[in-house]
Amino acid sequence: MASLEFAFRTGKITIDYDKCISCESYACVNACEKYGGNLFKVEDGKPVLQIAVEDAPRRCIEDLACQIYCHSNGNKGLEMILDMFGLDEYRAKIGLA
Repeated sequence: MASLEFAFRTGKITIDYDKCISCESYACVNACEKYGGNLFKVEDGKPVLQIAVEDAPRRCIEDLACQIYCHSNGNKGLEMILDMFGLDEYRAKIGLA
């Protein structure tokens, strides 16, 4: 099955639909709605964007609630990856590069 992936200002979100197919809580959708992002809706048994993918970078509030709720109350299908700006430079500076 496919997945949903979209970028936002400081990273990206990936949703693995294979994990979502048996989810009963849709915790990620509920968390996003509860905390003001309101990006997702459930369609055909999976979370999908209810806004244009081009609008997601400015609408995503990057609060991690969708991932935290998905991993604690759902099927662990949503991953939020945050870019660590400056990490490579910092690691080089302290000798870990």
